[in-house]
Amino acid sequence: MIFAVYALAIDKYIEVMWETAVRKHRIAQLRTLMDQALDERDGENFYRYSTELKRLRKGE
Repeated sequence: MIFAVYALAIDKYIEVMWETAVRKHRIAQLRTLMDQALDERDGENFYRYSTELKRLRKGE
């Protein structure tokens, strides 16, 4: 029984760490895409990327 609880705790920890890593990667990717959109004067994509970035930051 204790092993099962421990295994569930480890699984949850791994899940949280994975989601954090994926979110951080996407944030870095969005920053790069936003820079490119600014360089290309692409307001539509800049707005789209910045909106997603705001949404991801709320989850931090």
